[in-house]
Amino acid sequence: MDISTLYKEHKLYHISAPFEAHDRAPLSVPEGFKGVSVLYEYEPAAGLPDDMALFLSRVIEGGMKLSPADVLTANICYTNASLQKVAELAHDRVAIVFGTKWLDSLHNANISKNEIVKLYGMKVLVTDTLDVINTNDAAKKAFWVQLKKIV
Repeated sequence: MDISTLYKEHKLYHISAPFEAHDRAPLSVPEGFKGVSVLYEYEPAAGLPDDMALFLSRVIEGGMKLSPADVLTANICYTNASLQKVAELAHDRVAIVFGTKWLDSLHNANISKNEIVKLYGMKVLVTDTLDVINTNDAAKKAFWVQLKKIV
């Protein structure tokens, strides 16, 4: 499923090139931004499968009680998204991150999966990738417990 069917195109990062490329899409903040970002690692740039897009929608609408159009949503494998950049540009208050690859670039941060930490002035929750959460009930439960605490 193309995530733009759930979220308005101008509210999203434009997915154009792999994370390693120099021409990664620029960061843009949605017009009605509520200070919450949902970042996820998903290698195929074409879009999320139906089950993962539906889960992401449930997280935003059901878990966080927000409209998808008011949340900054990005595939961090295909954008120039970083938590520091999100904090500086968007003055984010909460960031939910599905996936832990980006943690390798943080040298002095003590961040554990499914633990809420303060980073760059934001409350940050890092959890398993969407692939894992969609197939592992224990991972899904651990995430939902923390999501209730962060919003």
